[in-house]
Amino acid sequence: MRRLASDRGVTEAVNEQFASALESLPHRPPFRFLDRIDALSDESARGAWIVRGDEDFLRGHFPGRPLVPGVLITEAAAQLAGVVAHRHVGGDGGGMLVLSESRFRRPVEPPSTILLEVTSIGRFGSIHRFDFEAMVDGTRVASGSVGVSLQSDAEDGTS
Repeated sequence: MRRLASDRGVTEAVNEQFASALESLPHRPPFRFLDRIDALSDESARGAWIVRGDEDFLRGHFPGRPLVPGVLITEAAAQLAGVVAHRHVGGDGGGMLVLSESRFRRPVEPPSTILLEVTSIGRFGSIHRFDFEAMVDGTRVASGSVGVSLQSDAEDGTS
């Protein structure tokens, strides 16, 4: 299917918006576990973390049979939730505090693309709460909830 020039312009604008959203995170490589954002609204987001297999943390987790640490899948979901929360707070993003409750259903072996989805379930004081789900090849590998508090929330006394 051939794309029209106007379609390319829209696609480029959307990609730029998502790139800007990623930059709202206080995290930078190598501790940013989001490679792309596929959808973003005020209440939810979809994105992906692409695990290539050469990441340093895999050398020790576990030698001979590397597995993606579940805590890093939760961190990736929390970072995606932070992008959504940032839309409500604004500012420079500041630091981020994360609380989580996660269930790990299947091990993730590299290389894998982990598809993430977060949905807001409310705000309690300065904590933005989200449910999350992580999928690999159509199979749920983790789910749970994360609470994100951005530094900007704590600084402005929002409750």
